[in-house]
Amino acid sequence: MTNPEITRLKSDQTFNFNCFPEISCFNHCCQNLQQVLSPYDIIRLKRHFNSDSTTFLQTYTITDIGPETGLPVVMLKNKSQTDLHCIFVSENGCLVYPDRPSTCRYYPMGRVVSKSRQTCEKSASYIMIHEPHCKGHEYLCHQNLQQWRNSQELPVFDQTNDLMIDLISAKSRSGLKKLSDDQRYLIYIGCYDIDAFRQYTEQQNLFSGQAFPDSLEGDIQWVECAIRWLETVVIK
Repeated sequence: MTNPEITRLKSDQTFNFNCFPEISCFNHCCQNLQQVLSPYDIIRLKRHFNSDSTTFLQTYTITDIGPETGLPVVMLKNKSQTDLHCIFVSENGCLVYPDRPSTCRYYPMGRVVSKSRQTCEKSASYIMIHEPHCKGHEYLCHQNLQQWRNSQELPVFDQTNDLMIDLISAKSRSGLKKLSDDQRYLIYIGCYDIDAFRQYTEQQNLFSGQAFPDSLEGDIQWVECAIRWLETVVIK
């Protein structure tokens, strides 16, 4: 397999890319994946299926521990052990397209977020990925980074998902080399299984009087609340 060509993408740089059902490589990028999901990805997907987060996660995902961060990582299942296509892809395309994950929206780009130890400011850098199978780069569709992000509705994904860098930074500052099982569980439900976290707060009488609506916006508020609590109480 030929390795992809990866180049840094400047914020004002323009590029050509387009993807559509008639393209010869349609769906090729949806195989041989380890599709990591972010908190906002899960909120959108579980609402796509009109499901609670616990049921969605048990049905469609697997969990691992990030080798660099030591934090729980959630990934989409493949169709089977022998069929490594995304569980949500069909011959006609993505079955969850309106609520597809942020990494799918960014492709053929990648985004990396870092946080300054001195100023605590976050910054994002971008890369362009040229894979041999992908023909989308050959089609004239002139655009820049911001136009692509807006067309893919990415700012709202990034705003919520970037909260994870705060949690990673808190773990780094704590000096903890390994989290306990209890810490990993609380991080898992606080970041990903938000409906289980909501139940946990009720059982433990946390955030007394705190209530968020049962809506997309309410789920985002729960994730924000959970990550701030995890930063200050669980990881210390």
